[in-house]
Amino acid sequence: MKKKINNNIPEKKKSAKLEWFKAFLIAFILIFLIRIFAFQSYVVSDSKMEGTLFAGDYIVVNKLGFGSRIVVPFINDTVNADFKYFRFPGFSGISRNDLIFFNYPFDKGVCINNKNTCFKRCVALPGDTLNIVDKKVFINGSCFDIENNNKYRYRISSVAKLNKKNFNKYQINEGGAIDSSNVYDFFITKQIANELTKDSLVKNINLIKLRRGAESTLFFPQSENYNWNLDYFGPVVVPAKDSSFIIDYKNIDIYKVIIVDYENNKLEIKAQKVYINNIETTKYTFKMNYYFMLDDNRDNGKDSRYWGFVPENHIIGKANFVLFSIGNNNKQKSFIWNRIFKML
Repeated sequence: MKKKINNNIPEKKKSAKLEWFKAFLIAFILIFLIRIFAFQSYVVSDSKMEGTLFAGDYIVVNKLGFGSRIVVPFINDTVNADFKYFRFPGFSGISRNDLIFFNYPFDKGVCINNKNTCFKRCVALPGDTLNIVDKKVFINGSCFDIENNNKYRYRISSVAKLNKKNFNKYQINEGGAIDSSNVYDFFITKQIANELTKDSLVKNINLIKLRRGAESTLFFPQSENYNWNLDYFGPVVVPAKDSSFIIDYKNIDIYKVIIVDYENNKLEIKAQKVYINNIETTKYTFKMNYYFMLDDNRDNGKDSRYWGFVPENHIIGKANFVLFSIGNNNKQKSFIWNRIFKML
């Protein structure tokens, strides 16, 4: 009696492999689409937003609120990407105090997608008038000093040398001794500063402030016509799409980066007159919305006070929550358990 041969076995194996391949492909496409259009995770690598975000935090960014962004072209990294992008409609837009993730606008000569990325806090929206006076932030004439565990630079003198035990007790991880007479500059919150005043080791503690006009060449717009710095900045109106500003050879320093780099125009100053695309002008209409960002680590950051406004086409999304965090513990990487799924 002849044994019956099942010729369908190879076909079944091929069919199973094909089904697995299809499932893998669908899963890959779904993950890709979610990453592009909805959510994406990024790791914090510096202390500029410390107090809210810490180095080692893996942040989930929500792209749906402001609208997910598609930038083209993808191929040529050196292309000026001005307006070569599309943004899907968002659900909520941007509000003051939102934690925003965006491409660093001051990177030159690369496509928006390939610029460095960073987290900052949005304090002023398009059309807002921003003014910083004695470290206090004013928006449209009203104080906007929402405390987000902001850090500032304090000078501390102590009766004895401070050590690692003291630093750990008060969660001090930035700054250090500035001379050999037990004088320190630390970047800490107001709450920690108040706690330090009660410590018997501490003789004096003072908030460091810049006087008006000091070090102004380091800060936006780096112009002799403006004496702005960390603690005194503005007043300045944040440009809004389709709004028109009067411009001249003095105030053009505030807007020249927008006009030339972000909105792709030719700008010249001749005999104290402004020429845009070879036409003399005294007014400019903005093509995009812009935003003003600050770091929570106010005296040890690198925010809009240094480089100006953030264009809408550089914004990726809003920080939503901390997925998990890996920090340094005795020079070893370890999970920080109380930051897992921490909402922002």
